[in-house]
Amino acid sequence: MSTPNSVRRFSPGILLLTLALSACGGGSSSSDTPAVVNPPPPVTPPASSGDTGSVSAAYVQGASPRYILMAVASQRTGILTRVTQGSNGALSVIADATFSGTPAITREISGDASFAQGRWFSGTITDASGTTILSGNNASAHYSVYNAVASLPTSGSLQCEAGSFTAPSYTGGANVQPAAYFGTASGSASVVFGATGAVLAMTVDATAGGSTGRISGTGTLTRPDMSLIGGGFLGGDSGTLLALGDGGAGRYLVIGGYKVVLANGANYQGIATFHCS
Repeated sequence: MSTPNSVRRFSPGILLLTLALSACGGGSSSSDTPAVVNPPPPVTPPASSGDTGSVSAAYVQGASPRYILMAVASQRTGILTRVTQGSNGALSVIADATFSGTPAITREISGDASFAQGRWFSGTITDASGTTILSGNNASAHYSVYNAVASLPTSGSLQCEAGSFTAPSYTGGANVQPAAYFGTASGSASVVFGATGAVLAMTVDATAGGSTGRISGTGTLTRPDMSLIGGGFLGGDSGTLLALGDGGAGRYLVIGGYKVVLANGANYQGIATFHCS
């Protein structure tokens, strides 16, 4: 039975998260607080070649660009000070993190002018703290960049489409075979605007290695640039990180990072983005 690689903790981020209580529980107070997990020792299986996915248009930075970046035992969110996007839609620079290598492989690329999403799978991540080598096993880094909305409406309910998902990646817990290092995800989201802010909700169903799990999160944004932490997201347990983005042309985005424990006890994480109108 093989055991997966781990990823070092990222350096502290730019901004603090604004936290809100969700249906899954409360959160911590720092955007870059690393999760407390004990990943197994590293292995280095060969990486499969080639990026996957595509975008319908290149991401266009707005007045308030932001990002989410999640690896094993770390999560970051903050102002998107820099971004570089390739011709196929994959990102190679997110704030102070740079992704490079020969090859540098990104999976589940998706996006349009309002967001860009993907999973760094094989290559080298470099930031102010040093470098992390992703060897093409479970130790992926999931990302989403988006534009925060300028203001929150005071009324209205939005319908959200099926969503775009990165493949949930194994981060620890019960041991799994390499074939179960990645799974599939589906889910739903909703947005309700009111006098107190915007109520965001997201549910994700994840499957890997024949086992399934579900995570739901909800919370109220009182400012457009807030991120909502729910459950054990900052502690390595099941939980969510939710944010609201500007989808353009009067539409909105629900961006959701999630961590979920499957029925077999294995832990997975990923990112989803939903268009809502």
